[in-house]
Amino acid sequence: MDASVKKIPLTIGSHSYNIVIGSEILSTIDFSSVMLSPDKTGYVVSERVWGLYRDYISQVFSVKDAGDFIVMNDGEENKNYRYAEQFFEWLLGKGFTRKSMLVAIGGGVVGDFAGYCAALFMRGIPVVHVPTTLLAMVDSSIGGKVAVNISAGKNIVGVFYQPAMVLSDVRFLATLPDGELKNGITETVKHALIGESSLLAMMLNHDLKSIKERDTLEEIIYLSAGFKAGVVCEDEKESGRRAILNFGHTIGHAIESVMEYRGISHGEAVAIGLKGAMEISREMGFITREDVSVFDECARRYELLNSEHRFDPADVIDHMKYDKKNYGGRINFVLLKSLGVPQFDCEVPEDVLKHVLSGL
Repeated sequence: MDASVKKIPLTIGSHSYNIVIGSEILSTIDFSSVMLSPDKTGYVVSERVWGLYRDYISQVFSVKDAGDFIVMNDGEENKNYRYAEQFFEWLLGKGFTRKSMLVAIGGGVVGDFAGYCAALFMRGIPVVHVPTTLLAMVDSSIGGKVAVNISAGKNIVGVFYQPAMVLSDVRFLATLPDGELKNGITETVKHALIGESSLLAMMLNHDLKSIKERDTLEEIIYLSAGFKAGVVCEDEKESGRRAILNFGHTIGHAIESVMEYRGISHGEAVAIGLKGAMEISREMGFITREDVSVFDECARRYELLNSEHRFDPADVIDHMKYDKKNYGGRINFVLLKSLGVPQFDCEVPEDVLKHVLSGL
């Protein structure tokens, strides 16, 4: 493997796989170790990615039958239970079996959807993730959480299902719009705030322009993905420490649900959630205004907060009640005891929550 290629090994229970990071790596990776001699390979590809990189994808995977591709409109609203049923029927109609496998090429929606379908089809077939957005490279492709949405909320129906490999080829980021780039930056900022100090230093030394340099992107992906991988390896099924990765997401997911996943990106919603979690942590006496200003500086450098979004705090609180992390009749938050020191399962007084949400 080329020396410039970065590799993060994961061992989760009895399952081991690699996250591979680099530029133009799809054409240099030996897939034989993970392909398991499938009788058929199906490719679930983002519609936008297919339009931009069809020749590259077809060449890399030596595709002989274009009919084994399903091109997916990767809007969050399409990651649903009904579409999954149609996909299962497509797989059966194409002759896929328990010895087949899937390759997911796209952002988080495609990865979640293909991973969910791979986990359930014939009680489980292998899946390889090829994330094509920064958000997917640093977050959704890592750790095996796959799901679909229902009307009550996001990712309500899902399973833990580890991939055979994750291949993060930064070539795909060359055409990534700034809005999508910021979605991923929000997650890297989250990882930086909850424990990856080297990443925090990098984020505070760059801006939206300089972060796009290939070497910088590769290092940020390596640090951010490596941090999440370390947490996931300790706690695959979120029975303990993995819950820290939900920092900012309790509020963020609720805002997405209130807005029906329209008019706001995942990154924008989580950025608001991160601001909220920081302010709650301050209101609870855990961190200082100076600590909050660290997030504010990141948000300024990367233009993460959009003041045009409006929502009713009461509606957001109602939607928080559907969060999968809740139990015992209360809303559970991840807060910061100090920068880099997260605490999960925190109960927040309702008056504090309402005050912070009104301020947002």
